[in-house]
Amino acid sequence: MVKIIAVLLISASVGILYRIPRKLLLYVSFVGMVAWLIMYITMRLGGNGILADFLASVAVGGIAEILARILRKPATIFIIPGFIPLVPGGDAYMTMLYMVEGNYVDGVAKGMQTILTAGAIAFGIFVSSTIFRLIKNYNLESCSTDVRKS
Repeated sequence: MVKIIAVLLISASVGILYRIPRKLLLYVSFVGMVAWLIMYITMRLGGNGILADFLASVAVGGIAEILARILRKPATIFIIPGFIPLVPGGDAYMTMLYMVEGNYVDGVAKGMQTILTAGAIAFGIFVSSTIFRLIKNYNLESCSTDVRKS
């Protein structure tokens, strides 16, 4: 429970840092909390960190696109604070620590894990945004063909 509150506060803090309107901070915090919960549950069910971050970032992108349509705001307002709890900052720190201590094998391994995790986050947001735009375009095309037929 403490972790969920911390994630809510982190997402809201990033929202404040990026000057997101106050009335949207609750939504931004919700996106970050859901992303973190998906990551946490995936890891508890035995998934690895890269898969967990990918699934969580797909959720961030999907929820952000839905909120953008409902609230008529850009999706990036919800994406940026939403994926901050997923950023592998601790892994990046450990990579640098291993390298500074001369433990290069562990440093390279941790560095690769960090890069793959960051890539999974970016790819997850890309996938969800692409799927949303495909659905939107498909709906627009089907509506326009219906209008032409009638």
